[in-house]
Amino acid sequence: MLRCVQSGDHSAAGWRVLSAPPWFVVPRTEWSEDFVSFPPDETHHALHVLRVSVPDVVTVTDGAGMLARCAVETIEHDRLRARILETEELRAPKPRIVVYQGAAKGRKVDEVIDRLAELGITEAWVYESKRAVVEWDKAKWTKLHDRWRSIARSAAKQSRSPFVLDVGGGLSWPELVRHVAREPLAIALWEDASLPLRSALVAEVDRLALIVGPEGGLDRAEAEALADAGAQLVSLGPHILRTEVAPVVAASALLWHYGIIG
Repeated sequence: MLRCVQSGDHSAAGWRVLSAPPWFVVPRTEWSEDFVSFPPDETHHALHVLRVSVPDVVTVTDGAGMLARCAVETIEHDRLRARILETEELRAPKPRIVVYQGAAKGRKVDEVIDRLAELGITEAWVYESKRAVVEWDKAKWTKLHDRWRSIARSAAKQSRSPFVLDVGGGLSWPELVRHVAREPLAIALWEDASLPLRSALVAEVDRLALIVGPEGGLDRAEAEALADAGAQLVSLGPHILRTEVAPVVAASALLWHYGIIG
């Protein structure tokens, strides 16, 4: 629903509308009926990276589908305040796609989170498994989780998405299996599967889970455990894709199949 807001003493002629208004993500707790107050990190990005100033028009989202066209009104200390000109609330497309990604070394999971966020995937989790070549303690998981959430926010801004990828915490293997058992439709990529991905998809579903193995893939016992939990084991084709490539290819195929992209 579109909502126009009274602009007080400001006239439309007084706003400097940029050709491609900068895009910001601001938590809904910082929104009032008439204003959005930027937190310090977004204020810094606006002022020192994008060179936003009064009275520029910018786009703000809460990351959950609410969009606002705003005019920068005041800049005080480390907070920028923008007047809401109009809002629009969008619904996330269906199905809601959640990706369970196997833990991987280096920056590979960072790459996956970044690409999934750009594609508009709804939710992602990272899990431990037998062939994972990394072992992270609780402190490391917490640090990585914070980093992945930051990456997701940045990717949403870059791709101008009103929905920020929701990155869940780290899962142990038993926790992953329990999650999969609760999913209405789950598909697991496995190199020895004979069922093509497209054959596992149904016409309509509200939520779809995609499970991607770590470096080295899932072993047979793990694949069977996922199948016992209700997942369908599927193949992307004759080629073996890297763990940071497979989720992007599969997610793109799902988005295309359900008419969300393309």
